[in-house]
Amino acid sequence: MRTHPRAHKHRFALLVPAAALLLASCGSTAGKKPVVTSQTAPSLTLHPPARIGPPRPSGMPVGATQRVAATGTTLVVRVTKVIDPLVGSGAKVASGMKPVGVVISVRNAGPAGYDSSATSDFALLVGGSHAMPVFAPTGACQTYIQDFMNELGVGQARTGCIAYAVPRGKTPTAVRLAPDGGTAGHSASWIVP
Repeated sequence: MRTHPRAHKHRFALLVPAAALLLASCGSTAGKKPVVTSQTAPSLTLHPPARIGPPRPSGMPVGATQRVAATGTTLVVRVTKVIDPLVGSGAKVASGMKPVGVVISVRNAGPAGYDSSATSDFALLVGGSHAMPVFAPTGACQTYIQDFMNELGVGQARTGCIAYAVPRGKTPTAVRLAPDGGTAGHSASWIVP
């Protein structure tokens, strides 16, 4: 298909003013401030590298004492130690799992009583997951009928232990307390070394 010679002349006539405008804008800039237009290339924004795996937990080290607000009272709590593996507990865990114990001391600083459950208040974190509490019939983490977080009067102190099932080859990363089963709106964490 052939185009008419006038069509080429018309296209050329449109290109000449555009080229002149481009050349004029590239002239000397001595003593002039640069002009930023909407056609300026966008600035490059650098982002930190993506985190691989679960985030590292934050909190106090195991052995530290923390005051934590609960509904109507304050708890003074110390995660004494994490026993990994928990030997001699008689805890029945699934194949590929091991029992781990968390020893906890708690005191109710008042002004009101406290009544909850250790397994609903405390969680053992392994990576980004929560370990499952298990029944321990004997040993240092023996599970008693009276839960150490039940009916804790003002000024009363107790020590208890919770047994958990943790996958073999994994190590706990943190212990977390959320009083009143998490409904109090406050929490504290201890980092497992």
